[in-house]
Amino acid sequence: MLREDLFVFLYPLQTTTYEQMLIEFTIRNFMSYRDEVSLSMVASTTVKECESNDGYSNIFIMDNGKRYLRSAAIYGANGSGKSSIIAAMDIFKSMVLQSFVDENIVKHLSRLYYRFNVDSTKEPVSMQMIFIYNGERYRYGFEVCQDKVLTEWLYVLLKGSIKESYCFKREGQNIKVNSKVVKGARGVDKKTRSNALYLSTAAQFNVEVAMTVKEWFRKRFHVLSGLDDTLAFTARTFMHNNVIRSQILEMIGIVDNCIKDVSVRENVKEVNPQDPSFEILTRLGINMPTDTSKQIERIEQHELEIQATHNLYNDSEVVGNESLNFKFESLGTTKLFALLGPFFDTIQNGGVLIIDEFGTSLHTQLSVELLKLFYSTMNVLGAQLIITTHDTNLLRKDLLRRDQIWFAEKSSEGVSDLYSLVEYKINQANSVRNDASFSKDYLLGRYGAIPYFGNIDKFIKEYGSKKEE
Repeated sequence: MLREDLFVFLYPLQTTTYEQMLIEFTIRNFMSYRDEVSLSMVASTTVKECESNDGYSNIFIMDNGKRYLRSAAIYGANGSGKSSIIAAMDIFKSMVLQSFVDENIVKHLSRLYYRFNVDSTKEPVSMQMIFIYNGERYRYGFEVCQDKVLTEWLYVLLKGSIKESYCFKREGQNIKVNSKVVKGARGVDKKTRSNALYLSTAAQFNVEVAMTVKEWFRKRFHVLSGLDDTLAFTARTFMHNNVIRSQILEMIGIVDNCIKDVSVRENVKEVNPQDPSFEILTRLGINMPTDTSKQIERIEQHELEIQATHNLYNDSEVVGNESLNFKFESLGTTKLFALLGPFFDTIQNGGVLIIDEFGTSLHTQLSVELLKLFYSTMNVLGAQLIITTHDTNLLRKDLLRRDQIWFAEKSSEGVSDLYSLVEYKINQANSVRNDASFSKDYLLGRYGAIPYFGNIDKFIKEYGSKKEE
């Protein structure tokens, strides 16, 4: 078990203030989700477990008494729709940050509707997120269809208020702005394209409330898209943030005591654009000027090199050290290093970290301890973790409350549903007890959301008896 005292010197005790967190995310008619579903981070009033246990707590309690979850885990069979929830959050973020400059984002999203129902193909893709940022609660959403934004809305509950106010409401190109709440937005509606969000456009023209919402998604809402991207993020954070660097080294040392140190170096290579291999730069995201009359002699290409330091032995005596490129370390060690950057960055600064297929290549106990970091006194800013996973060993009542456990299940029509364990009814009658064996009962199919394999024995018997002709 990880010792929390190892990190106390990095995180002096502070007054607890939870001013940024996700409350709820809702989608409808997106990919396999034909009907409306919501992932809620509001703690259930009927669940009391894991509220305080030896310095760990699975919930935040706000000054107004409202309770929110520090984490949520989504389970389900392959193809059930777990990753679609993460994909929806990712494209929601991209819409806010990029729809003003990228005309293809709305087009792409509007074609991700549920395709196996005649009515659904004509209906819009709908998304909404409720979140707290800088102590104020926002409710923002939109609907897109046929490459256009049909509706869009933003509401805010200001500090000290008991009723939310609308910032703007949009129906097609008719945009109504509340001038009492939104300042500096005159004329922005005329500049908003049918295939761009008004929010994204307003942020470009320095409308304060739009810039605030955009800042939430840019700084406090993180979706991990892949190992390579995450590894690069961690490596750069390791280079420039001494606190997180110390944390990563401490954690790596606990998990893999053979690694004594880690170093990251950014190498700069000069590339000749006339070289036939120059086309590789396109795949690296380096764009060339469209004016071909400008001849560029060379371009700098940046590469990150990660080295792990190990002891060098003469028999059992340490006689020096040896550096090893990180690509030769185990996949589990590499995955852990990649995850630690976003983990500690989110805990240090607050916000939401979302990880698809959490636990892949990690030992179960390590996954447990990483999850517990969000429950510890390190997490003073209300950071939240949302994961999809197949690791049933995390289904422990001392680790996840019933309202933190979610299941994605797909029907025979290909329609996904999302529900939490606290709202699930066994035999459509009885709620799941808090002393139930979550992992065992889930694998027995008592909560649904497990794969159905059909008659595997028949398949093996049929194909096992065939001989190659």
